[in-house]
Amino acid sequence: MTSAVPHTQQAIVQSRYGAVRDVLALSEVVPVRAPGPQEVQVHVRAAAVNPIDWQMIEGNRRLITRRRFPFTPLFDLAGVVTAVGDQVTSFRVGDRVHADNEIDGGGASEYVNVHSRLLAHAPAGLDFAESAAVPLAAQTAMTCLDRGQVAAGTRVAVIGASGGVGHFAVQMARAAGAFVLGVAGARNQGFVRSLGADEVIDRNATDLSAGFGADSFDVVVDCVGGREQWTRARRVLRPGGRFVTIARDEDGVVTPASAARLLTTITARRVRGAGPRGTKYVPVFLKASGALLRRVNELVEGGRVRVHVSRSFPLTLEGVTAAFEESRAGRATGKLVLQR
Repeated sequence: MTSAVPHTQQAIVQSRYGAVRDVLALSEVVPVRAPGPQEVQVHVRAAAVNPIDWQMIEGNRRLITRRRFPFTPLFDLAGVVTAVGDQVTSFRVGDRVHADNEIDGGGASEYVNVHSRLLAHAPAGLDFAESAAVPLAAQTAMTCLDRGQVAAGTRVAVIGASGGVGHFAVQMARAAGAFVLGVAGARNQGFVRSLGADEVIDRNATDLSAGFGADSFDVVVDCVGGREQWTRARRVLRPGGRFVTIARDEDGVVTPASAARLLTTITARRVRGAGPRGTKYVPVFLKASGALLRRVNELVEGGRVRVHVSRSFPLTLEGVTAAFEESRAGRATGKLVLQR
């Protein structure tokens, strides 16, 4: 079943690796392809920015996934179904949907095909911008809590609690019945408290390991990155506690090499008997799925997790460029979105 769509469309495309302003351009002749058997075609109404977007544009993630150019960026998207593949039964034309379109991106286009396994119906009560803000960050947060085995009674510290992943992690941990400490900058203290954190400290004024003693936490969720986070966290984790991290290196760039290098260092320390009392270093790389996104949506629709959009930009070349620059500067609270 299909609805009328054009044969070509406008889309923002990346021509090569490099600085955002140098390699992005608006193209008006990008083909609109019919969806494959298991794909859903979505008319994009909004998209969201994540650090991985500009990191991949600059080429910092090319060791993980190499791009074929031209490429249309933005992984998080929300919109309306305009066509479905022959084998798709869960979605129909007219459905409001959202997804993290993993490696394929396409949020900066008018129409994009998404594999049905990545897609979920947008949560009731959210507009397109809010729906687009959910998939990558919230699925990452939930994966962090799953890997950390967070449950009722667990004591959790979230480093970077005011950011995209962090603000979801705080709320999800509270929804699970955990005690939550939020670690964030001074200007975001009130925001993190509003998310339900039991306690908040200023990451610039108070060292986590200085403010808390050994055995203070079962899990530390690191949404900032850097080797110093692990060094501090292991001093406050109980024996067998988990340091769950999105695995960035010192420059904020995720690579298999950086994660492996840090993990090798930790393992070597354990072998020499200088390890942190059996604490576990758990790097997280998201495997997006519609099933995981539906779990997130249940919390959103139940009022246990809210989406915070700090700023909205137009879904234009100028808007995308400005949103990437704000994300890169690290000033965003919650999520940055783009909408038509």
